[in-house]
Amino acid sequence: MTEFVEPRIGSIPPQRRIFTNRNLRMESIEAIGFDMDHTLAVYNTKNFNHLCFDLALERLISDHGYDPIIRTVRWDPDAVIRGLIVDKDNGNLLKLDAYNHVTRARRGFRFLDKEEIREVYSRGDLRLGSDRYRVFDTLFDMPEGCIFSGLMELKETGAAALNRSPGQIYDEIRKTVDTMHADGTLKARIIADLPRFFIPDPDLVATLKKISAAGKKLFLLTNSEADYTGAVMNYLVGGADGSWEELFDLVICFSCKPGFFLPGKPGVPVEADTLPLLPNRKGHVFNGGDCFFLEKVLGIEGDEILYFGDHTYGDILSSKKSVGWRTAMIVPEVEHEVENLWLLRDQWQEVASLEDELDDLVLKQDQLEVAEDTDKKQLDELKEAIGDALGRRSRLQKNLKAAYNPYWDSLFREGRASSRLGRQTMEFACIYTSRVSNFLNYPEDKFFARHLELQPHERWALNS
Repeated sequence: MTEFVEPRIGSIPPQRRIFTNRNLRMESIEAIGFDMDHTLAVYNTKNFNHLCFDLALERLISDHGYDPIIRTVRWDPDAVIRGLIVDKDNGNLLKLDAYNHVTRARRGFRFLDKEEIREVYSRGDLRLGSDRYRVFDTLFDMPEGCIFSGLMELKETGAAALNRSPGQIYDEIRKTVDTMHADGTLKARIIADLPRFFIPDPDLVATLKKISAAGKKLFLLTNSEADYTGAVMNYLVGGADGSWEELFDLVICFSCKPGFFLPGKPGVPVEADTLPLLPNRKGHVFNGGDCFFLEKVLGIEGDEILYFGDHTYGDILSSKKSVGWRTAMIVPEVEHEVENLWLLRDQWQEVASLEDELDDLVLKQDQLEVAEDTDKKQLDELKEAIGDALGRRSRLQKNLKAAYNPYWDSLFREGRASSRLGRQTMEFACIYTSRVSNFLNYPEDKFFARHLELQPHERWALNS
């Protein structure tokens, strides 16, 4: 590996930056922890999700008696994004805005129109805690959503005799995928061909060593079993078998998050030298336990700990709310979205200017329409200007939408508002970024300061 040269902050590519929601002073952090899957371990999601999709379809046929015609359902990596919600009563996939209002709904391959959405979801705010709904919080959920859409399309069109309710269909998909993870079927296929399913990050080891050299304690906290953790980390880090564990002061496998953040039992040491790729030669590798056990072993607690994870609830919200850890959310998709935003930044700025222009034009139109001495020609010219501005805005918005998911648009936005996932990222994570190694671009004592948050009246005054 070539020697890393510390860059100027201004030279960091936009898609590799760290974004701040709440002030975070790294000098006050004593320990930094990491989830493994989709955090330290960057999956080749195209290959992994396709494999999971194929295996699950076959299991639905063999274990649940589905008609083999379901093999006609094709894998579509764009069919689902994180943050979507399954409505098991109606068979819909939903996208919500920041206020839990349904803004898009897809049944099979057809999107419901606005009138249908209003009819089905007239109550507005959904009770997502009920069994009726299932939230896609992680990238592991994507195959389930694709299968569900495909099977609902077969059911809706009558192409297959699926004599099951939408809820039963989804629950059987969920059970099938869970079983594949639990019985080792999926992990055995992955371990047998690690280069196909993981993308090694050449800067990962340098990042971990830099953090450690700054005096921070490092820990790995993952729900994956010890043998799988050893195989994946050994491949990603390289070197002599099992030597990767020396990068960490503590390793906890099979942690059962989010339950890990509630009082439980101490961790059980992994027996030394029983797993060649996770030999536990220093006695610092455990199965299970709880957050209080972890804090006791490290001698550090609360907001002196920063935890990196990808799961909105299981990693970020639970660690923040239960024990007061600081949080860093890994959102791989942000890399793609920021790259597109950067390329289209002039058009984004033009849309923002048009919004302000339209506000002024419409206000002026309202004033003229109620005035007693209004000049009809002036009013017609004003209406023409509004129509022209609306047309320009529509064309620009069409260009911007083409940069995102063809069905669901941006992961973080829904129209002019944040999406539910976008709002959660802002509320739950102190900082967020696309990958752990982005930290290498910043000083180890960096003070991550949030930008000034503008109220609508402040934005208007500053832009006028």
